[in-house]
Amino acid sequence: MDYHSMYDVLIVGAGPAGLTAAANTAHRGLKSLVIEKQSFPGGLPTLVYPDKIIRDHPGFPVGILGKELSRMLVIQAQNAGAQIRCDEEVVRIERSASSREDETPPLVVKTSLGEYQAKRVILCTGSYNVPKKLEILKNYTGPNVHYRVEVPSRFKGKEVVIVGGGDHAFDTAIQLSEVAAKTTVLVREAYAKAKESSVKLAQQMGVKVLYHTSPVKISKKASGLLQGVQVVDLETGKTESIRADELFIAIGFEPIRRFLENNGFIVREDGSIRVDQNLQTNIEGVFAAGDVTGEIKLIATACAEGIIAAIHAFEEIKKPYWLR
Repeated sequence: MDYHSMYDVLIVGAGPAGLTAAANTAHRGLKSLVIEKQSFPGGLPTLVYPDKIIRDHPGFPVGILGKELSRMLVIQAQNAGAQIRCDEEVVRIERSASSREDETPPLVVKTSLGEYQAKRVILCTGSYNVPKKLEILKNYTGPNVHYRVEVPSRFKGKEVVIVGGGDHAFDTAIQLSEVAAKTTVLVREAYAKAKESSVKLAQQMGVKVLYHTSPVKISKKASGLLQGVQVVDLETGKTESIRADELFIAIGFEPIRRFLENNGFIVREDGSIRVDQNLQTNIEGVFAAGDVTGEIKLIATACAEGIIAAIHAFEEIKKPYWLR
């Protein structure tokens, strides 16, 4: 592979934002490369909820599986002419030296396998599941604690407790309620952050939702396996024990803050990258799109931001006549 090729646009991350950005830059005649650290493209819809039916993406009135949407986005980007390289992680982005005073030096993108040059970079690194080790689990090493669903059928007939109040928690609850004997969601706040439609669907499917509730202790069987979870009502202080064969921790999604800060990007308090209305970061020539910007975290908005970043990158590189 030629790791010293010059690209018009290099996109970091092959999730919905990155793949959509790549399709749009490639369609506009820009030499485009997508770098993905996972062994396959697709982002969270493939990695975390491949079998979830996504019901709020435009163009799919009955919904579409996460893995299928990802597959279609990959095909679209490749058909447009974008290259996608997986199993390669971007570690550094910096400006190269230029021999001409009248031109902006290209960006150098260093990866785990080599380096590339690009006129513009679009960061679509998304948000990643950062497992939060709850205090009650610090001495538990059993196999019954999970952070995502890989094989739903494995939980057939089980009693499942899920900690979290966001979309990840309720998507997990909906998925497991089809096979589990009982599914309970513990929401710390007075309301869930998840979409109202997801909360309603979960309840319609028999999921029990406990608000103002937090886990405080786990109990184990003689074998060491999980037996139950003791929870507390944060309003009344009352505790109760819930039987649990399996425990899911569905909290902890956040951008990769360390990577952003190490590369000089201005980061907000929540770990997201600061961008302007054109999705330009504080570093000239570097745009950002998708969950990493910290705005509305939907696949549809990630795709929209990918398009916006792609168009602004195109305008800066090609300087089309209609902008003169």
